[in-house]
Amino acid sequence: MNAKTQPHDLPEGACLTAKVPDRDEALLGDVVVNPYRLAPLTAIIRDGGRTLSAAHVRVLGRGERGIDIVYDVSDRSLWTYGGIPVFGLYPDHVNQIEVSYKLDGERIRERYEIYAPAVRLPVVAKQTAALPEVEPVKVAPGFEQRLYLFNHLLAEIPGGRAFKWNGLGGAAEWDSVGNNWIADSNGDVRWYLDIEQIHDSNHRDGLGGTMGFHQTRDGKLIWGQGQTYSKYDLLGRRIWQRNLPDKFADFSHEIRETPNGTYLLRVGTSDYRRPDGKRVRSIRDHIIEVNEAGDVLDFWDLNQILDPYRGELLGTLGKAAIQLPDGVQKQDERLANELAEGDLPFGDTPGVGTGRNWAHVNAIDYDADDDSIIVSARHQGVVKIGRDKQVKWILAAAQGWPARLQDKVLKPVGEGFEWSWTQHTAWLTGRATLTVFDNGWGRDFGPTKLAGNYSRAVEYKIDEAKGTVEQIWQYGKERGDEWYSPITSVVAYRPDTDTQFIYSASVNFLTPQKLTTSVLNEVRRGTQEVTVELKVHSRQPGSVGYRALVIDLDKAF
Repeated sequence: MNAKTQPHDLPEGACLTAKVPDRDEALLGDVVVNPYRLAPLTAIIRDGGRTLSAAHVRVLGRGERGIDIVYDVSDRSLWTYGGIPVFGLYPDHVNQIEVSYKLDGERIRERYEIYAPAVRLPVVAKQTAALPEVEPVKVAPGFEQRLYLFNHLLAEIPGGRAFKWNGLGGAAEWDSVGNNWIADSNGDVRWYLDIEQIHDSNHRDGLGGTMGFHQTRDGKLIWGQGQTYSKYDLLGRRIWQRNLPDKFADFSHEIRETPNGTYLLRVGTSDYRRPDGKRVRSIRDHIIEVNEAGDVLDFWDLNQILDPYRGELLGTLGKAAIQLPDGVQKQDERLANELAEGDLPFGDTPGVGTGRNWAHVNAIDYDADDDSIIVSARHQGVVKIGRDKQVKWILAAAQGWPARLQDKVLKPVGEGFEWSWTQHTAWLTGRATLTVFDNGWGRDFGPTKLAGNYSRAVEYKIDEAKGTVEQIWQYGKERGDEWYSPITSVVAYRPDTDTQFIYSASVNFLTPQKLTTSVLNEVRRGTQEVTVELKVHSRQPGSVGYRALVIDLDKAF
């Protein structure tokens, strides 16, 4: 094909070679769009059997306001892909690509035209439109080149109920379709994951929402999905995709890379024997550590470390919360509580006791200073736990903790302190502080409200030796209901720009007649100065934001 081929004649995955200025034919080989079938807005310019080096790529922005995507390509990537990787194509558009590279010591510059197909999404229940709309509200100078990955969840695919667990619980009951895409600071789509290549509601290993996206130190993407967890590069090339180890089940929410080259995953167990002899699927209450080969190196069973019968917060989350039967008082001895439960149902609904969603872990971080993990348990609080499985501290209101853990609850110091409630993410900043997204649902153990709420991004300073915590910064409280996200969301410190990256991901979630909106902000550390605000408008019922993150192209290729 030549550069004059019309875009509508090009099927997805087509090869296109552009005519090179001032030459009769291109020096390089064909252009393959969507080379690995998973990332349709990527391509490879094949090297044509030549040995290239020192490549550089510029994907030109579309129109006057378009954002150029510019990056260098390592020789390692040139060898891996057999050519020049192209990332950031506009969908349904003839993209202008400038590349340069060294060939036989000479610097060669070429221009290519590459058509990328329109965004193709699976048909889901009540679908009315395509990807959510990203509306730029403010982008300060110096932030124009930002790329943001959005991880949203949608309703189930119609007819996708053929395969479910016999009882409530896990990914089979919370199966959902992911919308995962990258937008530039202008709000334009520049990458998306073809979810139908990896999601299938009718097969065990294809169930579950894609969650927990992170970019690893080598520039790849990791995430988990139901009974699997995966690592891919930005062109959609699979590094690995694995089933969870047999002892464990039902990934969701979080997978994290550690500095040791291992991975921490939030899971449940496939077969857990309680002290009362009942065997259950435990729910969102285990963390496992695996190596690059997938071997389990260690695990943390929160049923043994914390107290699965602390239910003070669960009653605030709505009438679905399952507590001990009426008239039954919580006992200090765990077995007595389990015997008192009687025939209360098990499953992934809020409730006390192993086999119910008593913890709801939604984030993990690793502290290399003392080989500990920090766990955000939505229904309990934020907890730091050592390799020895002993609790170091608890960042949560003091009510309900058993006697053996009461001295681990941090004591607030300083002015203006507030606890976080049903929080998401609790991550270290690298500055001896911790950021938490305080969702605010159930604040102060109060009932669910449809108005008068607020969420916050919060930074805490913890003194482990003294057992104290100080709140040193917050953002979002003053924005009230228009920024309130009762579930999901994230805050993470960005050292490259000295900003707090925040995604308030589920505004309007408790108002069924409204579509959800998510708000992405970057705020100068320690201030209220907003450098970036993007509003992400859902365009179909059942769509909700989970997280977002900044993508760093410098380490991707």
